[in-house]
Amino acid sequence: MIINLLFIITGFLGFLTLIIILASFRRNKTINFYLILIFTLISIRFLLSGFFSFGYLVYLKEHYINYCKFLILIIPSLYLYFKNLIADQKLFMKADLVHYIFPLAFLAINLSVVSTNYFLPPSFYFSFFLVLILYTITYFFLAYQILNKNVWAKKNGESNSKHSILIKKWNLFLFIIVLIISLKLFATLFLVNDYRSGFVVADRFQWIGAIIWIITFFRVLISPELLYGYPIFDIMKETKKVNLLLDTDWIVEFNKEQKKDQDSKLQEKIDKYIIRYINEIEEISRKFELFQDSKFSIVDLAIKLNIPNSHLNYLFKYHSKISFLDYKKKIRIYRSILLIESNYLKTNTMDSLAKEVGFASYNPFFTSFKNVTGISPQKYIIKKNDF
Repeated sequence: MIINLLFIITGFLGFLTLIIILASFRRNKTINFYLILIFTLISIRFLLSGFFSFGYLVYLKEHYINYCKFLILIIPSLYLYFKNLIADQKLFMKADLVHYIFPLAFLAINLSVVSTNYFLPPSFYFSFFLVLILYTITYFFLAYQILNKNVWAKKNGESNSKHSILIKKWNLFLFIIVLIISLKLFATLFLVNDYRSGFVVADRFQWIGAIIWIITFFRVLISPELLYGYPIFDIMKETKKVNLLLDTDWIVEFNKEQKKDQDSKLQEKIDKYIIRYINEIEEISRKFELFQDSKFSIVDLAIKLNIPNSHLNYLFKYHSKISFLDYKKKIRIYRSILLIESNYLKTNTMDSLAKEVGFASYNPFFTSFKNVTGISPQKYIIKKNDF
């Protein structure tokens, strides 16, 4: 009962992880097609195994036995995940099909010969498993080579960004996880006396794999950098360094000298609404839509929020460290960084980016970008790509 629940939990955690990482697939550099394939194969396997044990979906059990044999696809997929991660290639490539020729041929033999013939000699099964092990070792060696050359063996000076460190740790973690699972499977296969029952016996120790994959899925779920992609998370996490954290612009408590009686009267009306006003402004600012209009003004903001214009003027005068004009520029620059991190410039120009976020032309965008972040857009892009 406990083991069956363990299988179901593993499957659900796997699909939860898949749903979240798929939502950020385009901008997340640590995710590509092959990792999605690996997580999908594993999640389906454990979810079905758990349901079968409780008497559900029994009519699929015969197909499930054959489905488990498709898990051999994880071996080339792991290598291709590392290869395409290093190349920053996210989608399936036709050239990668060559890596699936052997596992597909292996599956064809297994399904057409091994699964239908119960009188094959033990030496055949032994040879069959030996070929599988040699194939697996080959791909682990290829994966180790490409990781060692391009990730692990790099000197600190060549790979000292936080993104690079994240990639190093995650690749090492995933490599070791799949290696442990493979060793567990092969040890089980060669410990049995009857090789014909090898995969059946190996299935009895499936709970070990479930625990290992639960650890893997938790590793992803508790790491925002892996879930959403480090560049995006880094901007949100470290915006103080480039003065983009919105709530640092506000002064909740009044600390400026009022020079007009009119302002003193407004203070009495506005004080109890200050927090609410700030929250509403920040909420609408993070949606960016209004600020995309190059003619957007404080009057437009007041109308949108249904707040008196005088109240907003008072708020930016006495409860903000920057003017509304500067605040507007900051929101637009923040939006431009998110677009850059989402590879907007792969298919668009800088001038297009400037207009997309609300600037009338490139020149004011360039000046504002440098004022807000401390560096030019071009230097920012170079830093982004340097890992």
